[in-house]
Amino acid sequence: MLSAMNKLTAMNKLTAIKLPFWVMFMNTFSMAVGFYMMIPLLASYLLHDLLLTVTVVGVISAIRSFSQQGLSVFCGTLADRLGYKRTILIGLLIRTLGFGLFGFVDHIPGLILGCFFSGLGAAMFQPASYAYYAALSTSENRITVYSIREMLSNLGFVVGPIIGAFLMGFHFQYVSITATLIFVFSFLLSLFFLPHIKTEQTKADDVGMLPQLKKVLQNRSFLRFMLFAMISWSLVAQLYIAVPYRVNQIAAGANIGFIYSCGAIVMVLLQVPFSKLSQTKMQPFGVLSLGTLLISVGLFTIGMSGSMLGIYAGVISLMLGQVFWQPMMNTMVSEFAGTGSIASYFGFNSFALSIGAMIGNVGGGYLYDLGSMLGWGALPWFSFFIMGLANIWFMLKEQRSPR
Repeated sequence: MLSAMNKLTAMNKLTAIKLPFWVMFMNTFSMAVGFYMMIPLLASYLLHDLLLTVTVVGVISAIRSFSQQGLSVFCGTLADRLGYKRTILIGLLIRTLGFGLFGFVDHIPGLILGCFFSGLGAAMFQPASYAYYAALSTSENRITVYSIREMLSNLGFVVGPIIGAFLMGFHFQYVSITATLIFVFSFLLSLFFLPHIKTEQTKADDVGMLPQLKKVLQNRSFLRFMLFAMISWSLVAQLYIAVPYRVNQIAAGANIGFIYSCGAIVMVLLQVPFSKLSQTKMQPFGVLSLGTLLISVGLFTIGMSGSMLGIYAGVISLMLGQVFWQPMMNTMVSEFAGTGSIASYFGFNSFALSIGAMIGNVGGGYLYDLGSMLGWGALPWFSFFIMGLANIWFMLKEQRSPR
């Protein structure tokens, strides 16, 4: 099933990518800008402008995360029935409503609604968006398509906070209005320029959501793959804990945002060429293993280095790991799905990654505290490294399996 991913042909060139992809690429970049100009500043606005407690802010953020990741399984299955374009449009409208609320409400119920709608909107359009990419691409150019998508998303991560910080100098309401208008633009772009794509499920009215979910759950190879993805993603999730944790120990007050931006720039520059190169030289699980190794080495470097230079090196290594890991993961999900239930598979993928992130955040926090209590600060970093090596071993074993 995955053997076609190893045959790179001339279709890997950008000239083989159809016009609707360029619309999707523009959507990906604009939505990333809108998201990253809003969400990183939202917590600061809630804490310093609205004077909410840290606990309340945490609850509000958790609601957005749950509605986005927890509902993705059902929203992905719904996308296979409604059609990808229609689901993308619905999701964009819902997120537009959520982002708009942030600029015009200053009470907790309204903020909770804003977080819920912004998360639900993403749960609707993200699996459908990935499935749209997969449905129009081929096995030969799919890795290129997903690499460009990740590059544009990371470029939005670089640009978005800069625009948001500038608008925040006037008032947070300007941030909310601008982010809302960006999603309105994405909605109109999708409405007028994206063609509808019929899926197997939309052709069969007798196929319900439960049979679709059952179909995914019966794919044991895919479930094993999701387990590998969860473990690797639990390590990726450490990035936003490990860096502040170590910076506070080494150089309290240093610009953490600048560290992340440096890593994001590396991803933007190397995403497409490195992803294409790895596909020509390595098997799919080999690419995932290389990505996991770089992620594990990056975390180990962040934790064991006693200088800011080491932290920069660790962040760059970790993000290079994502350069290899994420496009290949998306490509493999689409290959597992085949021609039907693509959004359902991506919905399960998103849900699995959310579980991995939760395990990483909770387990990582526990290891940090346990290491401090035992007087062995290296405990979490050795644990992450061993976990990464174990996951690599199992992935390579899966690669050699005849299944």
